[in-house]
Amino acid sequence: MERRLFLTGMLGVAGMVTLAAVARPGKAVAGIPDGNGILDELDKPDPAVFEGDDQAEVDLVSHRRHHHHHHRRHGWRTVCRRYWRHGRRHVRCWRRRVWLSVWL
Repeated sequence: MERRLFLTGMLGVAGMVTLAAVARPGKAVAGIPDGNGILDELDKPDPAVFEGDDQAEVDLVSHRRHHHHHHRRHGWRTVCRRYWRHGRRHVRCWRRRVWLSVWL
């Protein structure tokens, strides 16, 4: 049993080393490279935002429209099953606990 665990662990380590070798980055750059990159483009302000002297419009939104107050509690429901046995129909009933939703 210990040999199996050892071999399984060694195969797992070998698999992790193989995945690390395949997925490792090809070239790492230290510091900030020279030139215009995507980060430089993101840092510049967008001129379309500041054009025009339009006043900002405010839309009032009701965030509580779909927030109904509902509560859940346990209740009991009677469940009955009918079956045939020895040429007769039998009914067996029992109580099952269910969740009931109460809307306020």
